[in-house]
Amino acid sequence: MSESQGPPFRTDPGPPDGSTGCSRPSKNNRQEAHESLNGGDSDLTSADLPDSTGLRPLSVRDGVSIRDEAVVIDTDDGYRVSVDGLPEEDRPDGDRKARPWYAAVNEWRDWMNSAIYQSGHITFENDDGDVVRTQVENSYMESYSSRYYAKLKDLERGVERRYGDTTTVMLTLSASSENAEGGRRCPADHMREIAAGWDTARKQLPHILDGYNYCYGRIWEPHESGYGHQHIAIFVEDDGGQLAAEDFRPFMDSYVGAVPGAGSEAHDVNGDAVSVNDDVENMGSYISEYLGIFGEEALDRPVTEQMFYATCWATNTRRLDFGQNAQEIISGEQFRRETGLRPSDRGDCESDSKAADGDDSDPGDGDDSGWSVRHLCAVPSKTRNHVDADAGGVNVTTIDGSNCVDPPKWVE
Repeated sequence: MSESQGPPFRTDPGPPDGSTGCSRPSKNNRQEAHESLNGGDSDLTSADLPDSTGLRPLSVRDGVSIRDEAVVIDTDDGYRVSVDGLPEEDRPDGDRKARPWYAAVNEWRDWMNSAIYQSGHITFENDDGDVVRTQVENSYMESYSSRYYAKLKDLERGVERRYGDTTTVMLTLSASSENAEGGRRCPADHMREIAAGWDTARKQLPHILDGYNYCYGRIWEPHESGYGHQHIAIFVEDDGGQLAAEDFRPFMDSYVGAVPGAGSEAHDVNGDAVSVNDDVENMGSYISEYLGIFGEEALDRPVTEQMFYATCWATNTRRLDFGQNAQEIISGEQFRRETGLRPSDRGDCESDSKAADGDDSDPGDGDDSGWSVRHLCAVPSKTRNHVDADAGGVNVTTIDGSNCVDPPKWVE
């Protein structure tokens, strides 16, 4: 089966050699779409993804940036060429397009199974010459779950310390995965529209929560269809429990007005889209359930979850983000936990900010303690194969648009 209904696939940009095969052979003993896949040791075909989603391109929106592994060029001379590893100056003329969803899942699975994550280690050295080595991780690995959970518990402790009586508000943002022509949406475009709707609606929060101290985190979660939806967890200092779901109607109205496939019924403040709870005892575990950070390895999850992970990976989408106030709380609690000192002892100001918690950038897990990367190495057995510490990173390509392929469907 060819990668999609398009030009024959070629692995090099040179003169045609007569090869018209896909870059991946199909496997005959594949599992059903709703089942888990065995550790990423076999390739998927489009038929392995449910509801005719397999051949949907990740995106058809002009100007969208996608990881190189998930981008091809339909060349002017009638071939399809992968851009992965191909320098910009060597790329042929043609339309740059996102690959089909099933192909992106295969690329994500190959990335998860690559040597750097199966046997890779990273070596750090500090200013005193001390050297430590640790296994290379990515955010989809089960071992990474402890980092997520530690951040959530730091946030829980910090909120309890600063706010005391806290109300937890959970807002759920979603959109129809059906387009205006009755087909399935391109998953990256579906996800970006939800994200854009959040960017519009969050401007309502400073008005709704005027006079309150609050912070928030954003969690992307897969739907059983493989498409994503988003939870906004807001933690509010609310002595007396004055907040109610109705207070968030302006937020939901703003979101529905900005996202074609959202729909008023799915975002009714009297339904499941808004939850206001003033008795959450274990906030870290509460959010972890939404994030799904504990359980099976990612490659052993159902194929629909792997579809979601591949979309996040190809678009460089973080599954967990925090607003600025939440970041400050987490940083302060991490300092307190690691040193036994108060955040104010390092010059931080534990402000009671009532301003909009509007910056979603995540400062990451690094610090300024003087440690730097010395090198990366693969350790398949007892040998070390060192590689350049500056190698790697994420390369993206901006695709050309074909908006008519996936017109959004307005839902009342």
